[in-house]
Amino acid sequence: MVTIPEPVQSSASSETLQDSSTPRNNRPLDIVFLQDTTGSQGSYIEAACKAIRDICDKISAAGQLDKALMRFGLVAFRDHPPQDRTYVTKNFGFTNDIEHMQKNLSSLKAEGGGDGPEAQTAALAAALNMPWTEKAVKMVILITDAPPHGLGELGDGFTASPDQNDPLIIARQMAERGITLFVIACEPTLSTHYKHAVDFYEALTEITSGQMFPLLLANQLGDYIIGTALETMETEKLVEEFEHIIIDDVYSKDMPVEKVAENLQQFMESKGTKINSVVVDDVYTKNETAMQNQQIWSNAGSLGEARKKVQVVREPRIMPQFLHTASTSPQMATASWAADPSGFRGGGFGRSAAYGGPLAGAAPTPTMYMQSQQVSRQQSQRIVMQSVARNSAVTPSGMFSKATGKAAPTMKNIDPMP
Repeated sequence: MVTIPEPVQSSASSETLQDSSTPRNNRPLDIVFLQDTTGSQGSYIEAACKAIRDICDKISAAGQLDKALMRFGLVAFRDHPPQDRTYVTKNFGFTNDIEHMQKNLSSLKAEGGGDGPEAQTAALAAALNMPWTEKAVKMVILITDAPPHGLGELGDGFTASPDQNDPLIIARQMAERGITLFVIACEPTLSTHYKHAVDFYEALTEITSGQMFPLLLANQLGDYIIGTALETMETEKLVEEFEHIIIDDVYSKDMPVEKVAENLQQFMESKGTKINSVVVDDVYTKNETAMQNQQIWSNAGSLGEARKKVQVVREPRIMPQFLHTASTSPQMATASWAADPSGFRGGGFGRSAAYGGPLAGAAPTPTMYMQSQQVSRQQSQRIVMQSVARNSAVTPSGMFSKATGKAAPTMKNIDPMP
């Protein structure tokens, strides 16, 4: 059993989102938004602009974090020429002035775009090279309804990103630098218009131990961002607390990362440690081919390498009960490529008029709320993987200690006992 010391009591074991007895959080928070500004994104830009002040206020209050320690960055992106000749990316940099951030968002106009896939890779590269605060909790939130170039989508005018960057390589560099990537997938467009996008983004976020969230209503965007930030702040406290022990278990004691995660979860469960977690209904259908595709993308050295191996998932990606929730046209329920064989509910974040709750009689919306709960296996795995990645070279074949070059053992790369 891993010899993890008793956790220091913090807001990670709090029963409520706000507790006057909880000490203030002194660790800075840097969040960079990568906002798609092509023609279909008007409602999402508007939602982000309306919600940004609320996002700042609620993260500060619930996370016990002084607003002076929070910085927001913004990178707008469209497409590469000749598909779009306005701009590829527009980097607004970091600011801790919320009015300035709101002004930046207000300046964005949804127009342009070309062949479907856009310049997400260029935006990811811009985010990677932002002037991050060294000890900050670092988050990148990509908001889009399209994939990057190079996945093999129908009509893609490029076989790779024209800027010569590869998003898989960028994600591994983010993991090494402690930057966690989250994708807010504007649905149902992403899964019905593109055959590889969902599996690709699931894999891309997994590389950084982040997550992909399907967003079916633009006016819930603020809630998703708040919840994602608060949970990340909680798990980062546990990374900070246990990182040196996790590294010792993995690289000195040759313990597989899966076993370390299992032991960490059991330890925190025995201590009654709870963290505020975002709970979201999974609107995607389960599919073995999709899971295999995600592994292929995750383990590939480049988009071109993976593109040759992934398979098209023919079944609908979104559960039928959620398809008509989205504020988009009903015809999107059928994938455009299918014919071709090639608001918080709880935690004090009630859905407000500003966020536009669902109308009476509307299709069910995915449940999304904050809840104090025991650390899950997925969260403990995330804590361990992030701890190891930040002390390793992250490669397609695994993680290797920066100090010794030793490979991080996993259940997959350990030979069975004779």
